[in-house]
Amino acid sequence: MATLDDLFNKARKEFEEVIERFKEEIAKLRIGAADVQRVKEIQVNVYDTTMPIYQVASVLAPNAMTVVVTPWDKNILKQIAEALASELKDITPTIKDNAVYLNFPPITEEKKKEYLKLLSKIAERYRQQLRDVRNEFKKKLEQLHKEHSLPDNDFYKAIERLDELTREYRAKIDETVSKKEDQLNIPS
Repeated sequence: MATLDDLFNKARKEFEEVIERFKEEIAKLRIGAADVQRVKEIQVNVYDTTMPIYQVASVLAPNAMTVVVTPWDKNILKQIAEALASELKDITPTIKDNAVYLNFPPITEEKKKEYLKLLSKIAERYRQQLRDVRNEFKKKLEQLHKEHSLPDNDFYKAIERLDELTREYRAKIDETVSKKEDQLNIPS
């Protein structure tokens, strides 16, 4: 039989996985300035294989609104430009001086509000996932209590501990949302 500590370690691990998926999803949102990290991870088909751009080129941001991708092999400029165009729908890559230039347009107020709304929806979806994890582990605690493996006092303490853990991870979502909102310069 699993101990309470084992149960809570498993719950913590599941909460962490939710937070990681959340951070990965919102990292894909282009908010504000040019996003070098996102560009680096875009997959490109070269040399009969698919690999991230950072493995075949240097990716730099000379200013807040421009990313320059300079391939080490100039013969793959076209493939890189095509991969960028298909992945970054709102940006047109330009080939110039043996490099691919991406000029990120400034985000309009209307677009900022759309991003904020989308961010809120995504955050709520992941908060629900946290609640789902909490409910799953609460049921396990209730089962232990029902089987008399967990006395009343310990059961109520375990529920409170689970609630504290849930609040801790919800705060991580809220903190991440707040940072992303700050990037948008829109007060929440």
